[in-house]
Amino acid sequence: MKKLLYIAMAIYFCTVLVPKYVFAGHSEPSKAVTIESKIKQKKNDYFEYKLTIPVFTGVANKEFQKQLNMYYKNQMTHFKTKLDKEAKKFYESALQNGWTVFPYTANADYKLTYNKSPLLSLYTNYYQYTGGAHGMYMWKANTFDISLAKELMLDDLFKKNSSYKAILQSEITKQIEQNKENYFPDAIEQVNKTKDFQFFLEPEYLTVYFSLYSIAPYSSGISQFRIPYTLLVSELKPKYRQNLIDN
Repeated sequence: MKKLLYIAMAIYFCTVLVPKYVFAGHSEPSKAVTIESKIKQKKNDYFEYKLTIPVFTGVANKEFQKQLNMYYKNQMTHFKTKLDKEAKKFYESALQNGWTVFPYTANADYKLTYNKSPLLSLYTNYYQYTGGAHGMYMWKANTFDISLAKELMLDDLFKKNSSYKAILQSEITKQIEQNKENYFPDAIEQVNKTKDFQFFLEPEYLTVYFSLYSIAPYSSGISQFRIPYTLLVSELKPKYRQNLIDN
């Protein structure tokens, strides 16, 4: 049941909260980006939430800055609002039927993982508790080239016809084999079937991650694989190699 709930969460974020128009804009000279947090929280008899929303300033393209701020605000607000409605419905049913009443919980925050002009990378963490032994959580990562005012897909970081995917698959396989007991028996098979890796940037690593239950049980958490940029140096586009490695 928890796995089905997680899949529903993932589908919701992919289909509802990522409008295609959001991350597109005209190229302008990049400058330092500042990120501050805006916190919204509330608690009542049936629902409590806390949202830590990133607020971006210092982006040269002000329309793109506006879109960034709107995207993260809307993304977290949609998450909270959906669970609020479900919590109220459960609360009313519980009172009518004499069930044990407990509040649903929704928490959303973010982690900035890379901020070196023109690259910006972060992920948002969504946690919800709706009963049972434990809550559910998922990550949604985004990486941007601020100078181009656009979101980057993994392919965008690498040269045309690059073999970077084979390198990632090989390195992830090695890391899984070092701790096989933490993964499902078919984890390596699932990695090799993956067409689009979820990722974010860190100062020394490109980090690939897999959602809960995709290659490992809940107890293993979200599976993360840190791939040193030095393994990818010949595959990166010169612009991004200079940013991630040379400097």
